[in-house]
Amino acid sequence: MIDVLLGGFVRRALLFFLGMSVCFAASSICSAQEPPAPTIRVDVSRVNVGVTVTDANGKFVGNLEQSDFQVFDNGVKQPIAGFLANDDPAQVVLMIECGPSLRLFGSENIKKADALIARLAPQDKVAIVCYSSAPSIQFPLSDNLAASRLALRNVNFNAGFADLNLSKSLLQVLDWLHSVPGKKTVVLISSGIDSSPPKIPEEYKSAIIASEVRVLAVSTSFSFKKLPPKRKHDLDDRDNRAELKSAFVDADAALKNFASSTGGRIYFPKDAKDYDKVYAEIAQIVRHEYNLAFAPQTFDGKLHTLTVTAKHAARVDHRQAYLAPAASTN
Repeated sequence: MIDVLLGGFVRRALLFFLGMSVCFAASSICSAQEPPAPTIRVDVSRVNVGVTVTDANGKFVGNLEQSDFQVFDNGVKQPIAGFLANDDPAQVVLMIECGPSLRLFGSENIKKADALIARLAPQDKVAIVCYSSAPSIQFPLSDNLAASRLALRNVNFNAGFADLNLSKSLLQVLDWLHSVPGKKTVVLISSGIDSSPPKIPEEYKSAIIASEVRVLAVSTSFSFKKLPPKRKHDLDDRDNRAELKSAFVDADAALKNFASSTGGRIYFPKDAKDYDKVYAEIAQIVRHEYNLAFAPQTFDGKLHTLTVTAKHAARVDHRQAYLAPAASTN
């Protein structure tokens, strides 16, 4: 009997993720009590690159100087025009996929993000955003970390049905953050399923890159991938499994793209211990960052690849490209 019920869940999960996914029926981020966000744009005079440098043990490498870094634009080394060892307060948005599926199989793991908030400095700020068909602010950006932890515990994962519009929701959050000063990070806690992926991927990627906001992605897909054992002679179940597998391949690729494009990282935790480790690392990353700047040499309106190297680094994270200004805007 249990096996039959579990097989039924596989079919219901497909409906959740492939067209009838869950939504949080609340006002969108654009209609919240925040001023309208300006369109994401590129600074013509300089390109800012946030850089995280870690050693072989995943620890932040501090005390680096400007001379320890090199920046390459389309493979050409650039003079560094600005340098800051940035320990300023962090602006962190927890952007959480919300719906009944997460309540059943992932809410407890998601709420372990409380460990991230607990590790932030008193002057850091946190916002909590739920998304499904659209993003909705559950807790506005604030340095009241105790109140944000309470809001996280009270997030509702069971409030109706709609699409999971991940790409559109992320772009709205980045657009909102454009007017927020300081270093900014979106911690995206999501399965990666997207009901409405961008029609023109390159244009969408350009907008993500132009935002200068880092995305750290925490995949919640492990609980959904861990399906019950296969049953013999059940063709429907086999087809469902194949569709789920394909959907999660695309979902994982989407999360990886968000993270790599913005200089972030992606995590695939499997259990409570993994989640604790992930959020401890994220807390360190959002607080420690070097900021480099250079003046663009070419005004062609195209995407340029970025490469940053640093001494004493086992790993250097930074956004992989930037959108150069067009000559007509100069």
